[in-house]
Amino acid sequence: MIPPIQPLPGTPAPGATGGTIATGSVGGDFGQRVASALDHLQGVQNGASALEAQAAAGQGSISNAMIAASEASLDTQVTVALANKAIAAFTDVMNLQV
Repeated sequence: MIPPIQPLPGTPAPGATGGTIATGSVGGDFGQRVASALDHLQGVQNGASALEAQAAAGQGSISNAMIAASEASLDTQVTVALANKAIAAFTDVMNLQV
């Protein structure tokens, strides 16, 4: 299961007027969140691989292995789609005429 994305600290609530964003802490926090999401993805993939190995050895449930493999596949697809969007956004910003 993909965990929900939490709001960044220092970001005003939707609909709030005014307020400032603490820019110093947001950048480091974003990097930590990306690293945490990639660690989570790696854990899901490792768990799916372990369940597949157990099912192949006759010690685990095939249905659990299939569910874990589907979850790992979906998590990977979402991660790749987000990375592609981030790269496209970066490319768009770099191509802006100043």
